Amino acid sequence: FLKRPVKQIRDYIINFGKLKPGKHEFEFTIGEDFYKEFEYSLVKKGNVNLHVTLDKQKETLLVFDFEFDGYIKLECDRCLDEFDYPVHSKKRLYVKLEDEHNEKDDDDELTFLVADAYEIDLSRYIYEFINLELPLHKTCDLGGKECNPAMLNALGHVNDNEKEKEPDPRWADLKKILGKN
Repeated sequence: FLKRPVKQIRDYIINFGKLKPGKHEFEFTIGEDFYKEFEYSLVKKGNVNLHVTLDKQKETLLVFDFEFDGYIKLECDRCLDEFDYPVHSKKRLYVKLEDEHNEKDDDDELTFLVADAYEIDLSRYIYEFINLELPLHKTCDLGGKECNPAMLNALGHVNDNEKEKEPDPRWADLKKILGKN
């Protein structure tokens, strides 16, 4: 799903081979250039600060803790306006280094690298973690703003409060039929 390996994505490669066992901290800023590298990304813009803590526990086990804080720009499903959707989350990734692994050990939080690997590209995981934050229904109220009323009117969208005031005309017709019997 990457267009091509470029310098921007190389910024997210961690060379853990040179690191001593223990905790190591990394800071990243995920911006528009990052999202451009993912051809079919649902997110095109945003600014997310990412703090990564790598705990190199053994020569064969790495634990990454990701802490996201910022926003991504989304398009409202109702009015099509762009709004800032806040992103504040924590994710964990375990990386095990071994030549062969048992498929029953596969897990969403566990990934495997060959035993002689010395670096990992976090861009794919960052991309997936941010996309997992996307809400099912993207509406302006999730970003703390109201939908564009002019666009809602143009689309013929009826606000929930207006729906309660206007009864469905089919009910009126049914009441007429019931009244005749």
